[in-house]
Amino acid sequence: MRNRSVTEIMVLALTAVVALSILGFGTAIALIEVRDPTADTSVAASALLSIITAILGALLGIMAGRSETLRTRPPEKPKKEDPDA
Repeated sequence: MRNRSVTEIMVLALTAVVALSILGFGTAIALIEVRDPTADTSVAASALLSIITAILGALLGIMAGRSETLRTRPPEKPKKEDPDA
């Protein structure tokens, strides 16, 4: 964590919060199902699945955008060393 920018740390923190929220929500659904099998958790399960699908879609979009950028970016020319240095 020492060499990370503030933006990277904030993204990691936000990702951790989202991941823990999803795990907690899924655990709550599972506990409700165990304690009361007749309870209708289909709406909650559907909401959880929608959240996970949106996050996976965003992740795949970011990965596709990065790979496209790397594929279409012209190669960088090596920098010449400064003779005065």
